[in-house]
Amino acid sequence: MGDQSNSEQEQLLKEINISVDELPLLPSAISKLMALSISDTQYFEKVQHLTEQDPTFAIRLIKLANSVKNAPVAQITSLKHAVARVGTRQIKGLATTFAVTNVFVPTHKSELDLWVHSIQVAVASQSIARMSPHLNINPEQAYLCGLLHDIGRFILFSKISDGPIRIDEKNWESPENLIEAEQEVCGLDHAKLGGDAARKWDLPSMITNVISNHHNYSYLTTTQLEKKEAEFVRVVQMADYFSMLLLKDPNILSLEPKELQQLIAEKCKHPSWDTLPISALLLQNEAQNIYDTASQIVAGLDICLETE
Repeated sequence: MGDQSNSEQEQLLKEINISVDELPLLPSAISKLMALSISDTQYFEKVQHLTEQDPTFAIRLIKLANSVKNAPVAQITSLKHAVARVGTRQIKGLATTFAVTNVFVPTHKSELDLWVHSIQVAVASQSIARMSPHLNINPEQAYLCGLLHDIGRFILFSKISDGPIRIDEKNWESPENLIEAEQEVCGLDHAKLGGDAARKWDLPSMITNVISNHHNYSYLTTTQLEKKEAEFVRVVQMADYFSMLLLKDPNILSLEPKELQQLIAEKCKHPSWDTLPISALLLQNEAQNIYDTASQIVAGLDICLETE
């Protein structure tokens, strides 16, 4: 039985039916989007860059790109294609809407870490996909899945104000421990919450399945599509493990290469896996670049803990 009552849990689940527009955006994303000029020759590239920084922004754009109004022939599962599909007129309309929506300002470390973690997992997922051509996974799609994998935690943060702090007080150290802590405190887990929300928002099935299953380490596969989705899930899971290592101690990047490789081999996999999506050596070689790229993106977001 979690710290939260059954009635509170039921109310939270009902609130999944709310519009995605109620999830808060970063103020810097809104202001930068509003400042863009349609006449700018790099307009689409700049919009894509902004969506790659903000999970809730990305959710809205993907949802709009796949709406009946836009009627894509096939489901759009990359931000580049979403920006092109939606077009300049609708994106400027979105900017006006975003200007009056909730704004995210982190008030404690748990909230700030969630945003940093989302960016790190996105960058790491993209890198792993690029280094794994045998998996035939589009790196742009891997980035998006990594960026959105924890959208359920964003919902928890927005609906249970002290939930993240109470969850972190459980001193969880792995993705599995996090789910256990959430169950204990809230009586539910963010993967299920995020998956339920993604289905209600009619997000592409591939994205929804990755969100729902990113803590499922025994993904059952019978069809080719399920096998492909399982590979996507494992790429995001490995990136998730790696980001948690970085958040816990960025100084691991100063280890000797063989030490870091061994740490990745031990900590960035689930015991049930026969093989890793990529070798620990490849991830070790790319580790500093992943950290630096994610740090540059986070620095550009202008987010920091709110001070009195």
